[in-house]
Amino acid sequence: MQVQGTPVFTDQELLEKLRQDDADAFENIYKKYFSRLYAHAYKLLKDKDACKDIIQEIFSQLWFKRHTQEIKALDAYLYAATRFQVFKIIRSNRSYENLFDVEDELPACRNTESVINEKEMALTLFNGVAQLPEKCRTIFYMSRMEYLSNKDIALKLSIAPKTVENQLTIAFRKLRVNFRDYLPALILMAYCCR
Repeated sequence: MQVQGTPVFTDQELLEKLRQDDADAFENIYKKYFSRLYAHAYKLLKDKDACKDIIQEIFSQLWFKRHTQEIKALDAYLYAATRFQVFKIIRSNRSYENLFDVEDELPACRNTESVINEKEMALTLFNGVAQLPEKCRTIFYMSRMEYLSNKDIALKLSIAPKTVENQLTIAFRKLRVNFRDYLPALILMAYCCR
């Protein structure tokens, strides 16, 4: 398939070309993901320069470690790396403490500890999503990150709505294992935030 004379490659094909030092593949990955990753980081950090630095660093590492990294799912890897870098900055840099003190954006029951727990849970979620089978991961991402209905996902992927439901059930079962350690915190947040 051609778009404006440029071949369209899957993420797996781009990763393979990247491992072969293909600068065009790197540029394609960069163009495809930069804006999305930047928006994702900005939602959490609210700092344009810091977000640009984070995304540039992630892409630099992607290029410099292209021969040694074993990436199975590019999208999940990039999103997980972005969240990890954002959380690292939040934890280490006092200038971002104001993120935990935004009264109008956070429910009254939240405190710094619960916000940090939520960030850790989010990172656990993204690491878990990265380990899901490709079809399952795609459907989970469309459902929970892009907020598409099961019907819309089924239409976009040309599959039955029941298949979407089944894949989401599989995803939730697999992800539930990752959240065993967070169950007490989830129960506490659910009750105190009513």
